[in-house]
Amino acid sequence: MAEYLTVSALTAYLKRKFTADPYLKKVYVTGEISNYRQRPGHQYFKIKDDQAVVSATMFKSSFNRLKFQLEPGMKVNVTGHMDLYAPNGSYSLIIETIEPDGVGALYQAYEQLKEKLEKEGLFQARQAKIPLFPRKIAVITSPSGAVIRDIMTTVQRRYPIAEIVLYPAVVQGDGAVPSLCQQIDAVNQSSDYDVLIIGRGGGSIEDLWAFNDEKLARQLLTVKIPVISSVGHETDTTIADFIADKRAATPTAAAELATPMPLADLWLAIQQHQQKLVMILQREIAQRKDYLSRLQQSYVLTNPERLYEGYLQRLDIAQDKLIRTVSLQINQQKQQVATLKPRLKMSMDHEMKQAQQRFGQAAAGLQLVSPLAILARGYSVTKKETEVVRQLNQVTLDDNISIQVSDGEILARITGKKEKYNGRENI
Repeated sequence: MAEYLTVSALTAYLKRKFTADPYLKKVYVTGEISNYRQRPGHQYFKIKDDQAVVSATMFKSSFNRLKFQLEPGMKVNVTGHMDLYAPNGSYSLIIETIEPDGVGALYQAYEQLKEKLEKEGLFQARQAKIPLFPRKIAVITSPSGAVIRDIMTTVQRRYPIAEIVLYPAVVQGDGAVPSLCQQIDAVNQSSDYDVLIIGRGGGSIEDLWAFNDEKLARQLLTVKIPVISSVGHETDTTIADFIADKRAATPTAAAELATPMPLADLWLAIQQHQQKLVMILQREIAQRKDYLSRLQQSYVLTNPERLYEGYLQRLDIAQDKLIRTVSLQINQQKQQVATLKPRLKMSMDHEMKQAQQRFGQAAAGLQLVSPLAILARGYSVTKKETEVVRQLNQVTLDDNISIQVSDGEILARITGKKEKYNGRENI
C-alpha cells in the first residue's frame, strides 16, 4: 500500500534538497530583469531569457549596496542561491550580488547619475571665471598624497605670493563622501578664499568612486567661489569634474588653472605697462610743451591790446546803432504828440462844455430844493442856540432866539407864547 505525504512534508523535503544541493548553494545566472518595480524594502522581480523565467528576491541589505539602479529589460549577471518558500511551494533565486551584463556596476551607476544630473542642468550651473590674481587658494585632498605636494610646488613656481590652505579629507572608501562634504562646508564658512581645488590622485573606478557620489555633486554646487576639480588621471572623468567650473587633468594642471597669470609674466606685463606709460607721459609732456610755446608766441600775449580791438569796434558800432534807434523813436513819439495835441484840445473842449451843461442842470435842480429859495418866498427858520425850534415846548419866556430870513438873521427874545388848542389860541 502506497504511503502518502502531506503537502508540508513534501515541501520540507524539497526545501532540504534545495539547501543541501551543492550546485544550488552558489549559482551564477545571466538574464533580463522583468516585472521590476522598486519597493521600499525587499525587492521582488523575475529573471528571464527567451525560454524560461525564474522568480528573484533581493533582500534590503543586498539591494542597498547596489551602485546603480535596476531597470526593467536590463540584462544582468547575478550571483546567489536557490531557496524554496514552503507556504506556497514556490522556489526563488535569492540574489546576493548583481551587475549589468557586459559593463561594471559602478560604471552603470556612473552613467545613470551622469544622465540624471545632466537632465537637471547641473553641469551648466557653475560658470564662474578663475580670478587672475588669487590671494588664497583652498585645497581639499588627502594630506599625505602627492596631490598637495604637486599643487604647492606648482603654485610656488608660478605665483609664490598666493597662500595655500589645506583642508585634509578622506578621498577613498566609505568615509570619503562625508569627509569631503564636511570640508566643503568649512570652506564655505570662510570668505577669504578666491578659488577651491578638490581632487585626488589616480586609481581604479572604485578608488575614485567618492567623486561620483550625488551628495558630493550637489554639495559642490553650494560653493561660493570658483571650483577646480582634479580627480585621477587625464583619462578619468568623474561627476565632480562635470560639476566644477574647471576640470584639470592633473594636480599640476589644477594649480596652473588656479594661477592663470604666473608671477614672472605678471612682473613682465607690469614692466611693459610701465614703459608704455612712460612713453605716453613723455609724448604728452612734449605735446604740452609745444602747446605752451605756441601760446607764448601768440599775439594775444605779445600784444594783449589787440585782443580788445575787435570788441571796441563792435562796441562803437553798437553805440552808434543805439543812438540812431533812440533818436528815431524820439522823433516818432514827437510826431505822434504833434498829431494827437489838436485832437486832445478838441476832446477837452467838448468834455468841458458837456461838464458845464451837466453842472448847470445840477445847480438848477439844487436851487429848486434849496432852503434859501424857500426863505426867499417869505418863510423863516427859528433857532434856539443851534437847535431848530419846531414846537412851543422847545422855548420858554425870556429865551433868546434867532430868526433866519432870506437876507439875514433876526435876534429876538421870547415874551410870550400862543398855543393852538382845538382851533383856538391859548396864551
